[in-house]
Amino acid sequence: MPTNRLANLGYLAIGKETTKGTAVTPTVYVPLYDDNFTTSINMDDDNPIVGQKMEGYQALQGMRSHEGDFTVIAEPNTAGHLINMLLTKGTTTGSDPYTHPFTLSAATDPKSYTIDICKGQIVHRFVGVEISELEIGFDKNKMTLKCKASALASFIGREVSSVSTATVTFKTNYDPTPTTGLVASDLVRLQKASDATTQDFTISSLTSTTAVLSGSPSSIVSGDFFYIRAATPSYTLKTPFMWSRTEFRFAADASTALSATQLRVEDGSKWKIMHKFEKNEGAQRSGAFDPAALIRTQGDAEVDCKMFFDTADDLNRFLTVAKRALVIRHFSETGYEFRVTLNNLRANEMPVPMKTGEILYLEAKFSAFYDTSDAQGMDIKVLNGLATI
Repeated sequence: MPTNRLANLGYLAIGKETTKGTAVTPTVYVPLYDDNFTTSINMDDDNPIVGQKMEGYQALQGMRSHEGDFTVIAEPNTAGHLINMLLTKGTTTGSDPYTHPFTLSAATDPKSYTIDICKGQIVHRFVGVEISELEIGFDKNKMTLKCKASALASFIGREVSSVSTATVTFKTNYDPTPTTGLVASDLVRLQKASDATTQDFTISSLTSTTAVLSGSPSSIVSGDFFYIRAATPSYTLKTPFMWSRTEFRFAADASTALSATQLRVEDGSKWKIMHKFEKNEGAQRSGAFDPAALIRTQGDAEVDCKMFFDTADDLNRFLTVAKRALVIRHFSETGYEFRVTLNNLRANEMPVPMKTGEILYLEAKFSAFYDTSDAQGMDIKVLNGLATI
């Protein structure tokens, strides 16, 4: 009898990879609100002319893709890891708070991560994960980060071909190298197809088609199932960033905006940072079912800002396409900060809608541009309690 499983008993864990696409066991746990990250098999349904009338003649494996969104808490320690998947990290400075700078680099791509999402008793692992779009939101007062991401591979489960003592050999009906995504020391579970009973082990060593386990499975046969089982999550978190401690600071240039008096904008004001892929599904090259790489193209940023309307200066900047810099500072505990610098913003929409009985507000939409004086268009700094990210 299947067991009903509560989503809240799952988790999201991330781990920085040394080599893009080579899995690690994630150990950084991030509070998760929702996700739709999935592997698409992109089945190739074939309809040749073969003397029969059924449209679906045969189903073939397609070129897989691994994509989705996930929304997490925005807090100092884990936020730095998420930005590390979006922009390129510079040199860390300071000492608790440590300052981690991130820029849109032409020379070095962002880092890739392995991500585990525990759903029920099965851990869905995605390998070579990078983020292409990050947008803030607020759930009441606390700040969240919605991440749009893609991966190079996944390990969600495999079918057993045979077992010899402690060595499990996998079928290759999913991939010629079915152990891709596994790591020695992973917690794993074998489940019998006949009665759904399970046996738990850890992985001692791996080849491309086999896993040597910490013990010898009993009565496991061809057609039984193998997957990563849940770990015990452990969280090292600070106070989340909050709307009540968020400051929008506008000025003529970024250096002035950093210390400018904040403009207290209305609820719903937000920003989004993009660092786009050539294709969100990745480069689907010959020789493998999974994408070969996630190719970066250009970066961009957008800001929606609802502001009290009383003077003509904002409308004049809009009508003349004039530059304005913005530094958005999200604060947490003393010294901890998530700082977004947008060096050259131009308003491409600035309506002032009117409705009887309501207050007038500017509802501005800004686009980001490269600033020749600052030699950049944007950057992010995360100030937190981690010496390394």
